[in-house]
Amino acid sequence: MAGISMRELADLLGVSTASVSVALRGKSGISEETRRRILEEAHRQGYDMGRLSTPDSKGLIEIIDLTYRDCFHVPEDSLYYNQFLESASRELTGRGYQVSGPFAPADPGYLSRPPADGGIVLGGASTAEQLAQYQAAGLPFVVSGISPEHFPANIVSHDNHAGIRAALLHLLSRGHSRIGYLRSLVMTAGEERQRAWECELYRHGLAPGEFLDISREPSVLEPENMLQYLHTWLEHGLPEATAFLCDTDSLAAAFMRAMRDHGRIPGRDISVIGFDDMPFSAFLEPPLTTVRTSEPELGLAAAHLLLRCMEHPGQPCWHIRVGTSLIERASVCQIGPPQNW
Repeated sequence: MAGISMRELADLLGVSTASVSVALRGKSGISEETRRRILEEAHRQGYDMGRLSTPDSKGLIEIIDLTYRDCFHVPEDSLYYNQFLESASRELTGRGYQVSGPFAPADPGYLSRPPADGGIVLGGASTAEQLAQYQAAGLPFVVSGISPEHFPANIVSHDNHAGIRAALLHLLSRGHSRIGYLRSLVMTAGEERQRAWECELYRHGLAPGEFLDISREPSVLEPENMLQYLHTWLEHGLPEATAFLCDTDSLAAAFMRAMRDHGRIPGRDISVIGFDDMPFSAFLEPPLTTVRTSEPELGLAAAHLLLRCMEHPGQPCWHIRVGTSLIERASVCQIGPPQNW
């Protein structure tokens, strides 16, 4: 077979890709019998020895993008992509692997590309059917951005519940007991953050404040559309809640603008907390209190978990939660004594 790869040779002989690399490069670390078998088969299959002029590689890792493609357009300079991918790729290449992608669902299939040794799936908007395709390929992979209740896989995700809990406790400490919620994310993160708000309010014996879900509205994350949905909602009456949690900083910024347009000053007449700590959050008026997530740490966790899965095949699935932290700024005001919790 002309053009056979190291991975294909390894599969054909029932040895590891690393053993094939050692044999072809004339390095020590395997038995002479194994070396002989590999070299003979490589010659028989027409392996291109010119490939050995490239740097040593333990294998190929590909990244598959199932995060936002079916939900909305994501700018090419998205912080999520840049920080996550840079962190994961740096760790994997530092461990001796090549990284390819990210590939979109419309790209050629998982099995039609050069054979990979593992994959990282950016899966915030993925379906169980999509993930089952990668599972059927029989290669180790890690999914970022979903909940384990959606699909049994190795998963890394932000601790959304802890972030909402910290935000709610902060509001309680400032005397708020009527706390509303605004949702714009249709993905797993949107579900987890909303459920955390409901759960924490119930745990503290509080009734939910007003709730608005615009996650299914067309082009909801376009700023002008988001602002228009909020204006339409507020035209039916201003909320009685004294504070709102928003599931993204963009939604929080739009809400603060809409409240100003209706005569309420954020940070004075109403409190607002966002999520993700985007760079613009500190420059809003007032600066936005928000929950900080760490995309570089998420990418690093995905790389580490994938390497573990590749080194220990057949082990039970792991789910890693990367912590969040509350960043206190000026968008939350004190309205009374702290609430009991």
